[in-house]
Amino acid sequence: MASTAEYAWKDIEIVFLGRTIEQILEVEYDTEVEKKHIYGRGSKPTGVQSGNEKPTAQISIRQSELEALIRKCQEIKPGLKPIHISFDINITYRIEGGVDIVRDRIIGFNPTKMPKSMKQGDTDMQVKIPGLALDIQYNV
Repeated sequence: MASTAEYAWKDIEIVFLGRTIEQILEVEYDTEVEKKHIYGRGSKPTGVQSGNEKPTAQISIRQSELEALIRKCQEIKPGLKPIHISFDINITYRIEGGVDIVRDRIIGFNPTKMPKSMKQGDTDMQVKIPGLALDIQYNV
């Protein structure tokens, strides 16, 4: 009989810049490939041509993690902002009680925005950080 266990958010581990990120709220990553139809005789495509890959990622963290990231940058070089660095993100998925482990890696994550925002009634700040990557490696 097949197992009904699935990967769950509570079992994910995300590490970057040498730290396990505790206040992570979301991670999203994908690779888009430019593709176009190739035409020959007639009006229907005769094939599909692939072009460049465009790996992207986004993380959502609480302000405390953003401040830790800013401090890490300051340790590297005073005045350095997180938007000016590149780092790998390691994501580990586990099935609770199981031995099935999946490790994905976002290579060379480069943040493109780092907005800070808070409004009346907020009890915490959530920061969404989108970015470009050099590669997404699946199950490495």
